[in-house]
Amino acid sequence: MEHFYSKIDGWFTFPNLYKEMVKRHSSGAHFVEIGSWHGRSSSYMAVEILNSQKDIKFDCVDTWEGSLEHSLRDEIITGTLYDLFLKNIESVSHIINPIRMRSLEAVNLYSDNSLDFVFIDASHDYKNVMDDIRAWYPKVKAGGVLAGHDYTDGWVDLVRAVDDFLFENKLVLDINSEDCWGIIKGS
Repeated sequence: MEHFYSKIDGWFTFPNLYKEMVKRHSSGAHFVEIGSWHGRSSSYMAVEILNSQKDIKFDCVDTWEGSLEHSLRDEIITGTLYDLFLKNIESVSHIINPIRMRSLEAVNLYSDNSLDFVFIDASHDYKNVMDDIRAWYPKVKAGGVLAGHDYTDGWVDLVRAVDDFLFENKLVLDINSEDCWGIIKGS
């Protein structure tokens, strides 16, 4: 299937990371994207999974209520963001499992050490980023990847949360490209 993500509104600067995650993992892998907005990145990942012919489970966790910085957008005011997401991913909906919950509630759906790839792109304030990283890191299995978007100068609180988590846990970044950060979990 040809990619169609560029026809979807939103932010997506990390195609190489998503492509690499599909290439790296085999059938039976389980991916979770936290923060899916209109479905731009979700649709890219779904097409990559489909084209790989691998049986990779792909969950998209979001409230589809938007975060504070999006509160004045039409789709938030009218409450139509989730419907827009579903419309945008329609052609790959058999690949994507939307989970309409808050991240810190959805994390309880997964066992520790059960996920191969978790990508965080939800709220960007310090507390929410740190809470997401702390909650989701245990869910990633050894050799799996926890990553996130917007690791740039423009998102000072987000960068500080990632850096503080790394420092507290004596970890280093394994991925730092395409405005993303990432950790390959050790054993």
